[in-house]
Amino acid sequence: MATDFTPIFTGGTGRSGTTIIVNLLTRHPKFHASLPREIKYLTDRKGLIDFNFRRPLTEERSLKELRNSIAARVMPIMGRSSFDLFSSRIHGRWWSEIGKKGNQRGLIQGISLDVLEKALKSFESSHKKNPKEAARDFFFSLSSAQISSNEIAYFGDSTPTNMINAKYIYKIFPEAKFINMIRDGRDVALSVSKERWGPATPEKALVWWEKRIVHAHNSLAQVPQNSKLELRLEDLVVHQREESYSILLTFLGLEDHPTMRKYFDEQMLVEKMHSGEWQNQVTNPEKFGMIYQKILRRLRKKGIFIEKLY
Repeated sequence: MATDFTPIFTGGTGRSGTTIIVNLLTRHPKFHASLPREIKYLTDRKGLIDFNFRRPLTEERSLKELRNSIAARVMPIMGRSSFDLFSSRIHGRWWSEIGKKGNQRGLIQGISLDVLEKALKSFESSHKKNPKEAARDFFFSLSSAQISSNEIAYFGDSTPTNMINAKYIYKIFPEAKFINMIRDGRDVALSVSKERWGPATPEKALVWWEKRIVHAHNSLAQVPQNSKLELRLEDLVVHQREESYSILLTFLGLEDHPTMRKYFDEQMLVEKMHSGEWQNQVTNPEKFGMIYQKILRRLRKKGIFIEKLY
């Protein structure tokens, strides 16, 4: 399928700026942000990636994800094909689910059911013969249906696990670009521990953060240098605002635009970062900080250098 736009995949550990970077870029007339912001049908188990690659169980980041992965592998043995599972999920929670604020979210936000059914029918007839092309066509069919402007050069998705799956996504979309958002692990851990999908405590969330950082690093190592950008959220919002903003524009070959600049100046503010709140909310801040220091040392031994900015 011929396309006129380049896929942009942002990601990180979750709660690290993956959504806000897409919200910033979508203020540019050449950038369209996906609705929903996170495309579940690509990276979720039994999504498009799994039609092309057999992801090892060792890549699962939690016991819950491991159980879900094993269950997904057992289903075909019980008589349900991979396509049946894909179809079921894309008509289910990938199409529509209720978000934490009680609002409806999913593919229903950006496309009609007719568009979905047409793309799904085409995918069903072609995925066995050429799964990679079928996956590309499906993605571009649904994405193109959201775009109404001829100016659009980029289509962005902000699923956090994009970075963990970058090596697979790149093989399906070699023209894609990746933006890896990094944020202080202590702030991420506190934020994630408050989410219903996250680890139960900030301490457990720190370990979760470390595992995701390592998985993303290893996956992105298989993506060409000119196709990826690592941005530190604290630099973009606090310490090196103009430099980071310029780096982002240069990476995508975009000129600055008044609407994007306005959003950057008025919405991406220091006080919205909530940096350091963990010091007042974790049970033992000193111990929590020491755990983080040990994690940073372990990461350095693996060639992953994350600066402690405060």
